[in-house]
Amino acid sequence: MRFGMDYGGTNIKAGVFDEEGKPAAFVEKKLAEFTESGSLLLNLIGHAKNIIGNYKIISGGLAIKGLINTETGVLENDIGAGQMLAGINLKKAFSDALGFPFFVENDARAYAWGEYKFGAGKGSRAMVCMTLGTGYGCSLVADGKTYCGSDSLGGLLGGHISIDRNGPECSCGNKGCLELYCSATALTKKVSETHPELNDTSDALPQFFGGVKSGNAEYLKTFNEFIDNLSIGIVNAIHAYGPDVVVLGGGVMNSAGVILPPLTGLVHKRAWTVPKNKVKIVKSLLGNNAAAAGVAFLQS
Repeated sequence: MRFGMDYGGTNIKAGVFDEEGKPAAFVEKKLAEFTESGSLLLNLIGHAKNIIGNYKIISGGLAIKGLINTETGVLENDIGAGQMLAGINLKKAFSDALGFPFFVENDARAYAWGEYKFGAGKGSRAMVCMTLGTGYGCSLVADGKTYCGSDSLGGLLGGHISIDRNGPECSCGNKGCLELYCSATALTKKVSETHPELNDTSDALPQFFGGVKSGNAEYLKTFNEFIDNLSIGIVNAIHAYGPDVVVLGGGVMNSAGVILPPLTGLVHKRAWTVPKNKVKIVKSLLGNNAAAAGVAFLQS
């Protein structure tokens, strides 16, 4: 059995997985529950021990936002929630506390590995995985290996490709980043500002996509702008990496039935591929489990 924990910008997801990547135990909690009191690191380790229980674990891992030195297991930098663990040797801390080999990796890269090994990217030669969540994750798996480039940034910053040089400044320092338009956070903000009647609901995005499906003209205007922006980002990734499949994950993709048909049409219209339309645009199969499962199996 393997253990994996996914430290995201909003939630902590952790589980025990069998050798087929199926969860024997899986728990999702709000990050805030681990930061309210005491040591965040010790709270996370305690949570891991509770989930593991009596399972015999041969290896485990932590998927976390930010720039990871995978050799040392230290989170070197982040512009979000990962800052609370920056500078800590997470690999050593978890391995010493749990008693088995432990690995630390960026959450987007772990998510991609999970989808490649067990999910929608299984069998592909080159897969780009993008997650529309608190931020906008991106990673590449090619010829059975996660792509790292010359440093820990390689292949991860698809969400920080600019789609508008005159756009707003991103916290990364660039302008008009894809993340500012197409992350779940960005879309929720846009829907809130444009359709305030949805602000009193706890499920604004599902209601928004429901309105799109039923043909609400005002919702369609916002939706088409979102699809246009998202297609530009995906086409950029296709042109940069040459994948045979693009896997899309994150909570936004709960509405994949509404999103994928027009998105796929625009991507195929704009992407320069031979033959035309060859790249598959698909929804994540593992969903919330992907990053935790992926990091659990970084070492076979």
